[in-house]
Amino acid sequence: MPFTNKNFTTEDKVKMFQQMGSVAAVIALALIIFIESGKAGEYEHMADMGLTAMIVVLAVSLIGSMYFKRKL
Repeated sequence: MPFTNKNFTTEDKVKMFQQMGSVAAVIALALIIFIESGKAGEYEHMADMGLTAMIVVLAVSLIGSMYFKRKL
C-alpha cells in the first residue's frame, strides 16, 4: 500500500533528491564545525558516525539526481 496516491513526475524526483542533498550538506557542515571546534567531547565518535552517514546520503542524493536528470 503506497503512502501517497500522487504519481511523482521526473522533475519532482530530481527536486526531492536535490533537497535531500542540500539538507545533508548543511547537517554535515554543522557536524564538521561541531567536531573541529572540540565541543563534541565524549560524543566525538558519534559525531564521526553521523558525518559518515551524511556523506553516504550526499552520495545517494547525487546519484539519484543524476539518474533522474538523465531520464528527462
